[in-house]
Amino acid sequence: MNIPRIYIILLLSLPLFPAGVMAQERRVLTIEEAREAALTGNRLLRIQQEKANESYYQIRSISAKGKPMLYASGNYLHSFQNNNFVIPRGGIGDFLNIPIPWNDFTLYRGERDIFTAGVLAYQPITQLFRVHHGIKAMEAAYEMENSKTQKAVLEVQAGVEKLFYAIKIQDKKIAEARAAVALADMELYDAESAFMAGETQEVSILGLKAEKASKEHNLLQAETDRDNYMADLRHALSIGDTVALELAPLPENGYLLLPEQEYLEYGMQHNPDIRAARYQQDKATHGVAASKNAYLPDLGVTGGVTYQGIIKELPETNYFIGANLTWNFLDFGKRRSELEQSRSKALQASLYAENTRNEIRNNIAKAYRNARQAEKLLSTAEQAYLFREEEYRIKENGLEAGLITRKELLETKVALEKAAQQAYAARLNYNLSVLDLGIFTGKLP
Repeated sequence: MNIPRIYIILLLSLPLFPAGVMAQERRVLTIEEAREAALTGNRLLRIQQEKANESYYQIRSISAKGKPMLYASGNYLHSFQNNNFVIPRGGIGDFLNIPIPWNDFTLYRGERDIFTAGVLAYQPITQLFRVHHGIKAMEAAYEMENSKTQKAVLEVQAGVEKLFYAIKIQDKKIAEARAAVALADMELYDAESAFMAGETQEVSILGLKAEKASKEHNLLQAETDRDNYMADLRHALSIGDTVALELAPLPENGYLLLPEQEYLEYGMQHNPDIRAARYQQDKATHGVAASKNAYLPDLGVTGGVTYQGIIKELPETNYFIGANLTWNFLDFGKRRSELEQSRSKALQASLYAENTRNEIRNNIAKAYRNARQAEKLLSTAEQAYLFREEEYRIKENGLEAGLITRKELLETKVALEKAAQQAYAARLNYNLSVLDLGIFTGKLP
């Protein structure tokens, strides 16, 4: 048999192509890996982290105001004229007809090149009180931003985990929908056989076809929802479409539900919103103290050294030390208004902190009730699944023994897949309830 030459060339060149062109990259993703990957490429989380860094740099900027300030200056001038101070002959007068001075007398000889320089140091004293409270206020702001970052981390990880669960639930729904389509096929086949035998009417077949189309629609909808959830997960984890993403099975054991009091105690101390409100209150308190210190005069110690090359008769270098006092004793109520404004902010922060604690306390109690309810629903759903599983096993043996038809087994299969989907969804809903508790308390399970 003659094989065309072009086919031989193509067959010989296939091994030369890289494996990446022939097959798509495959990645199996666990729930723990998804949590960690969610933090890597999240831009909003990065923005929040940079806000915390900004507050840290502001702390360093304010603290520098309490350190000594050192200024250096220098001046250079070039004159195009001789700037000499000369007393002409007889400029003072004469004595016994003798001119004074006898000849022109140069009292000061100016230089064409003139240079001056100086170094000045200033150490604030009373301003240190305001600097101290300013640093404390910015440290509180820094901790506030860190608390917001912690909250963002919790929300990002919880969001990815919820997407992970949603995809797993859709997998169960797809299995249930496929079993329903298979049952509809079997029922339609039996009806068509009965119609050919004259045992039923055509209208029955039309109804079964419509039922089958409805089941296929449910299957397509379940597959579409899964694709959408998977696309959202890819976007959250920055995983491109070139990677064949597969989700690893979830751990067999669900999350452990602790006593409600433990969640309340931990949440009151570590909840990000409560911590942020607490630091906001600290910031406002230091703001009031800083406003009170504005009534103090600005007192500082100064010192330095100067150099001059203008008058040679004077010392070139001069050292000095002294103090500087500035007091704005008339500001037309400006400092009083700023103080009252700071006190108002402190009161707002206190009320907001109290309201936040009440809200978080109520949210934890509500989330705990939901978790308990989800735990009960999980127990009943798992029992129903075990009963359906045993029913399917018995009917499977009955089919082998010829006691039931394949259609009856498919009906049981559909019921089993539905029970499996409900049990799986109940299990993941329970995990989600415990996950919500972790968000409110500040620590994911």
